Amino acid sequence: MPANFSKSKRVDSDDDDLDITPMIDVTFLLLIFFMVTSNMKKAATVHIPPARHGQGIALSKSTVLTIFNTDGEPEIYLSDGTKENGPVTPEEVTAYVNAGIPEGKLNVIIKADSELPSGYVEEVARAANNTENEAELKFYVGVMDKDN
Repeated sequence: MPANFSKSKRVDSDDDDLDITPMIDVTFLLLIFFMVTSNMKKAATVHIPPARHGQGIALSKSTVLTIFNTDGEPEIYLSDGTKENGPVTPEEVTAYVNAGIPEGKLNVIIKADSELPSGYVEEVARAANNTENEAELKFYVGVMDKDN
């Protein structure tokens, strides 16, 4: 029997691309599986350690001012985060800081509402720094989150 070494017939196909439809199906099945089996618990509360650098400020050596944003208008209170002793004017802030200097209160802590423009906080800081004494004051600024 003689061997036939003629040219073999090749099938020319225009479809040389790989069909990825089954791969996409498997991907969607895996996605659905992990979505259904995942646990939708709330994240655990994180306990934040104290800062390694920096120090807390003693309130006994500090003058604390609080600025609230009430109905879109800033109001200054001579208190530690509460709406007491106010609202006051920047001139009264100057007098309040001046009264604390003889008591050794050389730190000024300004607590401000997060919705407040920073320019207003600067105005309050300038009023607090407008002292009659030659004392060197240190200023600290914090923000207060709105209660929801």
